[in-house]
Amino acid sequence: MAQPARNRREPSDLAEAEVEEAIEQITARDVQAGRDARGIYDTLTWGEGPGQIRQAVVQDWLWYRLPTKYLTDEVGYMTRLAGVAADLFTELGLDAYGAACHSDATAGVHAAFERSNSDGFKAMRKAMEASGIEPPDLADFSWGQVMGMEEATARSAVEDVLERAIAGGDLVVGGRGWRNRQREVAARALDAHHPSQPGQTWRTAVVTERIGTWVDSGSMRSETLGRLRSRVGNRLLHPIAAPPDVGDQLGPLTWLLDTFGDEQALTQAGYLNTAFVHHVHAHRPWKDPFESETPPRTETDEITLHRLRGFLESAGAVRKRGRALRRTTRGAVMATDPVASWTALVGGLGSRPWDRFVVETAGLILVDAGEEMSAKEVTAFVVGVAGEMGWRLSAGGGPLAPSGNDVSWAFSDARALLELFAMLEEHGDWRDRRWNLTAAGEATVLAIARASAAGPKERPW
Repeated sequence: MAQPARNRREPSDLAEAEVEEAIEQITARDVQAGRDARGIYDTLTWGEGPGQIRQAVVQDWLWYRLPTKYLTDEVGYMTRLAGVAADLFTELGLDAYGAACHSDATAGVHAAFERSNSDGFKAMRKAMEASGIEPPDLADFSWGQVMGMEEATARSAVEDVLERAIAGGDLVVGGRGWRNRQREVAARALDAHHPSQPGQTWRTAVVTERIGTWVDSGSMRSETLGRLRSRVGNRLLHPIAAPPDVGDQLGPLTWLLDTFGDEQALTQAGYLNTAFVHHVHAHRPWKDPFESETPPRTETDEITLHRLRGFLESAGAVRKRGRALRRTTRGAVMATDPVASWTALVGGLGSRPWDRFVVETAGLILVDAGEEMSAKEVTAFVVGVAGEMGWRLSAGGGPLAPSGNDVSWAFSDARALLELFAMLEEHGDWRDRRWNLTAAGEATVLAIARASAAGPKERPW
């Protein structure tokens, strides 16, 4: 495998006078190229000096800004300007960056943009990923599409570590197992000490920033929700551990997955086959809330089974294929690992954004109360903050602010599962239902909130 080109100089060691001299050398050969070199340098550094030049910056300019941000009718301008940039980098001793300008990857991205923006962006993403310096998502950390200052700076720091690892031979892009090695290097960089925040790592600084954004996004529209989030925010700074008795709590779920086996046939209407429903009815380790004296005719007559089936599909534990429902690899793991099942529960309660908001907010008010609360009070709280946050649901021919029925409906399946898993307790009758979270339920709600607060951001609010 060919060795990657290496820089003879470090950008941080270069002086402005050396840049000026390099541009003068290019100008002496071609006046227009000299002007272009000046413009390229200014674009790459934003007046902050040559130390700002990094592989990630060069790639961003070559593969994104050059094809999309230059307004010109000149045919072949991308190739010409990439050549000017290569000359500048070579003059400065930044041979690796010069090689990137002349690389097959750059030529491929430019050719793709010549065809269409769609082809261009696809080629750009492929080139970025293949470069090796694109920070990968980790098992316990994903980068957001929208980043705050700390996250953007952390990403740059990880890019620099990956660049140095490639240049030093510690990471061989395209070599055997290089993706795993890339994740190891990135994780080590992410967990390195933060240069300006004692006691923090890049990872913890990003998490703290994300949680602050989560609190602020609530406060901007709803002071009530903002205050609630701020009261629990500090409890979300560190990962939430699974409840100590999670195996007992999730017994119904793991039992069903084990009993399910690899596959179960579906009826023509798409429900679980009658034989399996009867088997579950006879051996289930739970009491159905709508107990019947007669055996169930279909899956929908066994309401807890029906809810569990819906959750397992949304969590990716089972998947339809033709006229059968098959257990996935994830489902097989969940059948024997209660912590994996709990992790799926945390990620899967509330399959739609509105449902997730209701589950999270109702759970947080119960956590904050620390005691039994009226179901009507919880519902009213969620209705109020949902309206303040701008939620609108399609009903009656137009978008309307959520009602108590909307909140109750969105919370119903999640509440039933939390109750099944001994995480939520319900008291009283239909006139005055009251809820409280058990210790396991509180841990689960906090983990749900942390997934929202500390997870990657896909939109600015």
